[in-house]
Amino acid sequence: MKPICPNCHSSHVIENIDTSMQSISEHVLSPKLLVSLSVGVCKYYKINPMIGMVAGSALATVINLAQQRLIQPPLIKAAVLPRYLCSTCQHSFSL
Repeated sequence: MKPICPNCHSSHVIENIDTSMQSISEHVLSPKLLVSLSVGVCKYYKINPMIGMVAGSALATVINLAQQRLIQPPLIKAAVLPRYLCSTCQHSFSL
């Protein structure tokens, strides 16, 4: 059964999937970016760039492990109510 918007009672409703924050964090906290940033900082302060490479790799590993730990197990994700977006009035709701 297709959901109906409680605001305008339209049947033009799509499931709202919000992955924008996840994709932003993947690009901003990518290992390549962190390593190159730390190497650049080390070059600026005239420190051996290898130290920056090791520090950037360690930081990227820690952030990657923290992100994996924050991911919810599939059973908990299934219990979360899906969000819907009305194409007619742009109202976001859950059932």
